Parts: sequence; C-alpha cells; structure tokens
Amino acid sequence: MNGAQRDYVSVLSSGLFQPIADLFHLMDQRLPAGPNEVQASPAENGQAASIIVLGVLVLESVLNRTRYVDKVGAEKPLDTLRRLGAGNLAEDAEELFVLRDVIAHNHLWVATFHWDDQGEMRLDSAEILPGYGDKKFKRVVDPDTRRTRRLGLDVFPTRVHRFTAILVLKKCAEILSFLENSNRHYVYLEPVTVQLETEFIPFYRWVDELA
Repeated sequence: MNGAQRDYVSVLSSGLFQPIADLFHLMDQRLPAGPNEVQASPAENGQAASIIVLGVLVLESVLNRTRYVDKVGAEKPLDTLRRLGAGNLAEDAEELFVLRDVIAHNHLWVATFHWDDQGEMRLDSAEILPGYGDKKFKRVVDPDTRRTRRLGLDVFPTRVHRFTAILVLKKCAEILSFLENSNRHYVYLEPVTVQLETEFIPFYRWVDELA
C-alpha cells in the first residue's frame, strides 16, 4: 500500500559503480604510461587515486550493510570478514583501507631525486614524515619499497597509478563476490552493470577484464 511504512537503510555503494567506471574510462583516454620512480602523471595519479577511494568506499559500505543484516552492532570491517571465515581477505582488505587512508589524508613523504641521462626522475631516498601512518600502516607497509607487503600497492601518494587502481578494484570485487556468495542480503551485484559509451557491461566482468 502507498501509505505503508517501509524500512530504508542509507547504503552508498549502489551509486558508486558507474562513477568508478567513468573515471577509469577518462583515465584511459589520456593514455596513462605508468609512474617513474617518483610520480605518475597528474591526470593518471589523480584519477587512479579517486578510483581507489571510491572502490574502498564501496567495500566499506557493503561491510556496514553486512553488519546491519546480521544485527551485529559495533564491529570493525575487518572483524566482519574474519567472523565470516575470510581471514585472508581481511588481511588483504586491511591493505586497501591503508591505501585509502594514505590518499584521503595525503600522507606526506620527503624525498630526494635526480634526473638521469635519459631525463627520467630517479628516486634517491624517501621517508614518511612523523605523524603520518597509524598502527595498521606500520604493520602492512614495507618502508623500503613503499608498498604493502601482501598486494604490493604503492603507498607513495604521487606514484599511485592505473595498475594500483586495477589491483584495488580486483581485490574489492573478490571480497564483494565472497560476501554475495555468503548472503545476497549483504550485497547483490550479479545484475549490476556499468555503461561504457553505448555498452552495458556486468560490473564483475568489467573488473575481471581490466588489464
């Protein structure tokens, strides 16, 4: 009945899939070349960073809904995955959240570099400034490579690039698929598509085909 009271839960994830695909399409139109030792191009870096933040927002949004469906109450997102028997995915997700924080809070590194004979920027040293990076950052990031230990995600902010975004989206899709297979009340993405120009492609297939 029109006047019947209905429940509504404010889950963001459903509105973010198309913006992610749109940003990826815009990035590819600019023919991203990947980073040197210090940075990617501003366009590639900015769009890749935006894709990553939105992708992790989708994941966190779905994990929030998962807790709501299970009536768990207060529970950290990684603990939700562990409770569902996905300890390895929880470890991977921790690295995604760390990278999201690196971008969202613009962790600052101080670096020195030089130009080589081919005109390429070469990194000499890099050190994250005091006050940046919490306990989970220190746990999952190798300070020498400036990458996460499990997934190899760049955490030097200006080096975040197209392939970093692909790694994040593929891992997000893997975790979302796990949740969907566990309970479609958590998330149901099988019918979700993204539009690329005039073609509609299932979200999972689109992510799977990214290379």
